[in-house]
Amino acid sequence: MVADTLIHRSIPHRPTVLIVDDEDIVLSSLRTLLQLDTDYNVITFRSPTEALSAIQRQSIDAVISDFLMPELSGLQFLAEVKKLYPTVPRILLTGYADKGNAIKAINEIGLYQYIEKPWENEHIKMVLRNGIQNKTLEETLQQKLKELDESIRSFDALANREGILRQELSLAQQVQRNLLPKSFPLVEGFRFAATFRPALEIGGDFYDLQTLPDGRIGIIVADATGHGIQAALSTALLKFAFATTIDSGKPITEIAAAMSDILLKGLPENIYVAGLLAILDTESCKVQIVNAGLPHPILIRTQGQGIERVPVNGLFMGVDLPGAVSPGECAEITLKPGERLLLYTDGVSESAAADGSQFDDGAMAEHLATALGITVDDMVELLADTAIRYRDDGQEPDDITIVAIEVV
Repeated sequence: MVADTLIHRSIPHRPTVLIVDDEDIVLSSLRTLLQLDTDYNVITFRSPTEALSAIQRQSIDAVISDFLMPELSGLQFLAEVKKLYPTVPRILLTGYADKGNAIKAINEIGLYQYIEKPWENEHIKMVLRNGIQNKTLEETLQQKLKELDESIRSFDALANREGILRQELSLAQQVQRNLLPKSFPLVEGFRFAATFRPALEIGGDFYDLQTLPDGRIGIIVADATGHGIQAALSTALLKFAFATTIDSGKPITEIAAAMSDILLKGLPENIYVAGLLAILDTESCKVQIVNAGLPHPILIRTQGQGIERVPVNGLFMGVDLPGAVSPGECAEITLKPGERLLLYTDGVSESAAADGSQFDDGAMAEHLATALGITVDDMVELLADTAIRYRDDGQEPDDITIVAIEVV
């Protein structure tokens, strides 16, 4: 099969979108839409193998792939793309009958989104825009995180030599621990569990649970840029933002947007927060979720029924970008007796082995499948231990936070 002509970049930072589909009409329609209505460079291929060969020579910022194709299926193709470009948003085009496979892709290969044919032009542009913005932010944050980690390690080495700094760090650690809840809400029919493992003496992760006036439970799990002093100080602002907005009675998307506004005004420059906000209705067992950059939550069904991800996406909090958190995307699930919902930071999912495979690539689901028979408290501690052991010695450590909800 012959690939369409490559449209080469003329502007260094102009995003490049790869589209792969074995139907010319689909390629033509999407290419025309994006060339007329966006400033993206567009690369199109009918052959997934030719597309893989091309992107080893030219970087991309987003990829749209058909599900049913010769040579490779859309799932196989996007799995290969993930190996080359882990942060690139991967979008699957499916027919209505393939919806189940699209959900499988979200669980197995970290699919960013799936779009059913026939698509809406505005929707596909919005998904691309949000995905590319999220990729850019993630790459910027990774670089900032690396720079901050180097600074923190310098401070940590100094602390080993200077007792007074060690005392200051110990005090900061105590203050940060005091920001976390000392106990969980006591609600008949529910159990809550959590663990917090900072990478250094103090970290940038945070979680909290609050009982609201109407009896619902508000939950926040968050990860501020970095792992050290600056990130730890940011958790104090997170505590304030959560406490002052969660019981407002407003829809969860508006609560998330209000938190983001507080963080935008109060956080230091170049410090952002990946956060997940949830509200549990203890009467109906329904959970509303707004995700601002954390890994997809995991729903552990009753024994033998499997493990699912809750595919809800969003941009980081405290970011001055159009569409960041506000209005946000909200997912709602209903928990049944015996089921557990896991909310966690990327210190768990992105623990990487020596071969580059991440804990979230399959080992995490396998571990959870074997942990169904233990208590929810033991499960979160064992999951954190396993993620740390999975991490290669050469990988920079990251904070780990896990919060679990169980219906009993």
